[in-house]
Amino acid sequence: MDGAALLFSIFPIQTTLHKRPNRVLRRAALAIWLLVLCSVACPQSTTPKKRVAVLNFEDDTSGSIATSGAFGGSAKDAGKGISALLIEKLLQGGNYTVVDQSALKKALDEQNRSDADDADPYALAARIGRMLGLDAMIVGRITRFGPDPAPKDPGGSHSGMSTRKSKAYVDITARVLNMTTAEVAAVITATGESAHSGDVMRITVKAGHGQPKNTQEMLSGEFLDSLLSEATRNAVDQIAAQLNSVAEKIPTLRIEMDGLVAEVAGNSVTLNLGKKSGVKVGDKLVVLREVRAAADAQSGGSVPPVVEVVEKVGEATVTEAGDVYSTAVFSGPGQVHVGDHVKSASSRTPSH
Repeated sequence: MDGAALLFSIFPIQTTLHKRPNRVLRRAALAIWLLVLCSVACPQSTTPKKRVAVLNFEDDTSGSIATSGAFGGSAKDAGKGISALLIEKLLQGGNYTVVDQSALKKALDEQNRSDADDADPYALAARIGRMLGLDAMIVGRITRFGPDPAPKDPGGSHSGMSTRKSKAYVDITARVLNMTTAEVAAVITATGESAHSGDVMRITVKAGHGQPKNTQEMLSGEFLDSLLSEATRNAVDQIAAQLNSVAEKIPTLRIEMDGLVAEVAGNSVTLNLGKKSGVKVGDKLVVLREVRAAADAQSGGSVPPVVEVVEKVGEATVTEAGDVYSTAVFSGPGQVHVGDHVKSASSRTPSH
């Protein structure tokens, strides 16, 4: 149903000449008609989703003064759960497309084998991101996972047990890596806190003469199963909300490729660019050739200077992509030669 038909179904036209609609009704009908027409005919602008990968968060709580070190409060196994929760929240937010972690792990394993001596982890992450067509990669650390820090030892000389109350706290830091520049685009932090407190048991064991006492803390089952889970979810909710708020500011992946034609066999060409350079099957690259030409002399008797003119020979469409080389099909009015340049037809935006 078009806008006019829908309007008429709402406001039937009076066909009798002596019943003219009043001015207010006419204006209301016009306003509604324009609104309906625009909703039907006007294109709705949508922001493309950002394509990202979320790595498992790492445990960075050891040695931190913000961590209690309580027995049972380890964050080593929490990283996978935090990553999974964050992926779920980002998908619900509708601003991101998240790459499956199995594809990411495969690319990481391949690069770790071939670039074992790579000293720049951000450059390695960016190279993997370009291979997967990512706009950004989200990495993170858990910096606190447990109760409040234990109070100072009151100095008693006897062994024993005591119980204190504390809420659960989880601190998370997430970094957004820009895959185009291999730089950190944003740093986001969050603190999750449980609504209620739980029991933390303190165990003190007296050592030998002149030796300091050994004090350990143990978290109750409720603290581990309920309070820490609640604090973790709260922290992830905060991280996800902040990531959703900066989604539009994350640059879309743009890769400028510049290489050479290494081999020609009919209309099939081999390029010295591969997946490590960001080449993917289906990419279209412009084939260019530098031509030397003599410029017009500006004064009598002078030797005309030689200038280099770049002309377009045709286009190469990638059909296979290896790590450092790729195969493409050439098309165009000219004849492709070994040594011709290939460049991005435009700054490529991966499909979402």
